[in-house]
Amino acid sequence: MLSDDRVLFHFGNYNFSARHLLVITVLVIAFTTAFIMRSYPVKYGYYLNEFDPYFDYRATKYIIDNGLDAYLKWHDTMSWYPEGRNIPTTSQVGLHVTAAYLYKIFGGNSSVLDFTIILPVVLGSLTTIVVFALVRTLGGTTAGLFSALLIAFTPAIIQRGNLGWFKSEPLGLFLALLALYLLISAMKHKPGIAIVKAIAGGLLLGLANASWGGIQYFSIPISLFFFAVTFMRKDLRTPLIVAVLFTVAAIIAAGLSPRPGLSFVFGLPGIALIGGTIFLIASSIVRKFSSSSTFARNNWILLACFIAIAVGIIVSGSFYVSSFRYLNAVNPFLSSQNPLVESVAEHFTPTLVEYLTDYSVLIMFAGFGALMAFKHRNDMSIFSLIIGITGVYVSATFARLLVFSSIGIILLASLGLYEVTRSILNYKASEPTHKKRRRVEGHKTSQISRSLKIIYSGIVVILISIPVIDNGGVVINDKLFTIFYPPNSNWLSSADIPPSIANGGTGFRVKTNDWINALDWISTSTPSNSVVASWWDYGYWITTLGNRTSLADNATINQTRIATIAKMFMDQTENGLKISKDLQSDYIVVYIVGQRFNGNNGTELYVLGNGGDESKKQWFIRIGGFDENTYLEQDGFTPKAFFWNRTLLGQLIPFTPVSYILNGAPTGQYEPGATAIYSKDIKYPENATAQQPLRLAYSSDSFRTDKPGLFFAVLVYEVNHNYNPTPTSDPYNEVVENEEKFSINTPLTNTSMKSTNESKLAILDTSQGPITMEFFPDVAPMTVSNFEKLAESGFYNGTVFHRIVKGFVIQGGDPNTKNSTNTAAWGTGDPGYKIKAEFSNIPHNRGIVSMARSSDPDSAGSQFFIVLNDSRFLDNQYTAFGRVIDGMDAVDKIAALPTIQNDQPQDPNLAKINSIKIVNNNTTKS
Repeated sequence: MLSDDRVLFHFGNYNFSARHLLVITVLVIAFTTAFIMRSYPVKYGYYLNEFDPYFDYRATKYIIDNGLDAYLKWHDTMSWYPEGRNIPTTSQVGLHVTAAYLYKIFGGNSSVLDFTIILPVVLGSLTTIVVFALVRTLGGTTAGLFSALLIAFTPAIIQRGNLGWFKSEPLGLFLALLALYLLISAMKHKPGIAIVKAIAGGLLLGLANASWGGIQYFSIPISLFFFAVTFMRKDLRTPLIVAVLFTVAAIIAAGLSPRPGLSFVFGLPGIALIGGTIFLIASSIVRKFSSSSTFARNNWILLACFIAIAVGIIVSGSFYVSSFRYLNAVNPFLSSQNPLVESVAEHFTPTLVEYLTDYSVLIMFAGFGALMAFKHRNDMSIFSLIIGITGVYVSATFARLLVFSSIGIILLASLGLYEVTRSILNYKASEPTHKKRRRVEGHKTSQISRSLKIIYSGIVVILISIPVIDNGGVVINDKLFTIFYPPNSNWLSSADIPPSIANGGTGFRVKTNDWINALDWISTSTPSNSVVASWWDYGYWITTLGNRTSLADNATINQTRIATIAKMFMDQTENGLKISKDLQSDYIVVYIVGQRFNGNNGTELYVLGNGGDESKKQWFIRIGGFDENTYLEQDGFTPKAFFWNRTLLGQLIPFTPVSYILNGAPTGQYEPGATAIYSKDIKYPENATAQQPLRLAYSSDSFRTDKPGLFFAVLVYEVNHNYNPTPTSDPYNEVVENEEKFSINTPLTNTSMKSTNESKLAILDTSQGPITMEFFPDVAPMTVSNFEKLAESGFYNGTVFHRIVKGFVIQGGDPNTKNSTNTAAWGTGDPGYKIKAEFSNIPHNRGIVSMARSSDPDSAGSQFFIVLNDSRFLDNQYTAFGRVIDGMDAVDKIAALPTIQNDQPQDPNLAKINSIKIVNNNTTKS
């Protein structure tokens, strides 16, 4: 269609034509439009958006300041206190490393923060060029230009790649789509350049998987394409070479990264890629030994065998199991019983309205594009169909995955637009056979063709403009009726999203400095070693902007910890205070959003429930395992008196209900449909007495003002460490199976304790004296057997308690600690294998011996820790396999040793395990 080949100038042997100029012009428009759309939030300020980008910025800056080697060994003790977090194995390594090196190349004099804020905009804009290249390879230049323009405006793509969105998606999508382009382009080349493109594409896909876990999706269409191409092409030589090189490169790149690592290779994404490649190899062998008439039949038989093998692998579970959200994307019929997963907005299932709003008329063009792709039935059109169908399929589970349906629908819509446009613009009226009439009819044909072009172009522009512009509406009887789109729902307004730090993570398009000022206060006005408790949403902000240690954050690597925090907030006040003390909290942060207005008598009244903790309390209740009916009214939102009078969160929220409004009239008590009205009531004021457990140390500006309107109250309570809570029940709600053996009420506080277990004992000869521990083979048989085997082989001899966390644990058992010159590797060693977790109801009280692990529950090997003080928040997430029955004085001596960076002992020789001897229980009793 772009057939204007007038040469504008020559550059060597290359002729630059008007056609090339048009292509460049459209791409410049697409890039510029994408840049402007994604930069729209700058009107609210130049900030990182959402929560995760603050961690990703902190991790990127860590690489720039300390180097890649230090990053790959980084165990962060400021997050998930006190256990900390192994950063490279639990985060998006590809994003951090790539961004760090891009900053070193392009950062110039800008700060790392400024660079990470603008980087998503640049990547999103460049993605329009990559999509053009991909779709051009699949369906021609015109289709590619359509796709570049469309992806510049698509809401789902913009909302996950706008200014400040320094998260996984912008880089992951850019790399994955570039990898797809190189793969498809390689398939159309002869061996040579195809080899280079295949290897480069595979490496980029591996890096994309290391940047965003969602990129695992692309393994599905690529694998299906490898299967399909055997039916589409007669010559499989090039596809075979490309598939093998691409898959090997992708497996190596993803497998060598700390994350996803081997979980990708031996998980469903890696198996899918490898399986598709093996099928292509097997199919080429079948073709070689089959006639042209029997190959199709034999290939279908081969396909049936592969499907049977795949079903067997899935049924047997012979693969590395992905997290629930990824399995749910593949199988939307899986139902989540995890309220933590369900509480995340991006995990909500998209509705039909969202599809219609996000894609509008593109759905029609995509349908036509799919029809034409099926009609052509070549390998390129089949790949387009696969991307379109699988993209829509996986997006039906999570709103976050709408980016994949966007790619699929844009690809098919671009092909559909191209087919329609080509048909219209190439329209020719039939010509008569009479020579004299031909001149007249020829003139008439030109007029018809020009008219159709103008009409068609106008219709396409109008159709595509419907979701882009604000179409307004009409007012009838003082009510606004929109013509096409609901207010603030068109594609342009979808880009108008304030950074979460600016609007407090609410749905309001406003800017407030409440969180910014509160985090600055935390950073400058609290001791540097403070531990701050809050709901996990705010953990990244507290650690990065507040520069203080947090208990949990959006990584959600420890769901039990999050449930413990939920219990802290929602259990009875004294129980919640006990949990707070166990978590070693110095401050507790709560966040309340509402509206202030003046009552009839001039008093200040409030309505709560606009996006703070007051709106999340129902999730606190569910995640904490409580009965909602005890806390909430029939509407599932309005708190009952029990919430206000008995829970810690009810005491931390500085308001009290005074009335209810139903249909504009006050009512004395709650009735269905009523709205609660509150007055300000600070239960733990700034001038709290020495007997009170908490005091309000800071409240943000909009809470302190008396102006009517929205307020975003960030409240920081200081914990009174001299206050001793008196729990009314077990705050952790544990059910102990053997009360006589593992009694919650008899904590292991003595240095000598009678053994209750008739199994073997372990005697640790340490630098500070002997430590005797008994095992729990009934609840952790594999772990006990593993420890005994390693001890008897001398594995632990000469190792060091390499991690000493005051008041929490001492940790040892790493063979790397035998090398005192390479302390950077301490904490990373194991016996060369992993053992499965054996969680139980044994409480992690003082003296309990438990297995250390990474984020994977089944990643324990040889490292273990001894609990110094009751740490019940560890229950049911670490394998407790023994307890100290004699020698806690030696444990305390080790715990008191001076430490240096990473909680390592200043003098390792003073924390050494000389040997461990396994003896029968009846030979040593105290």
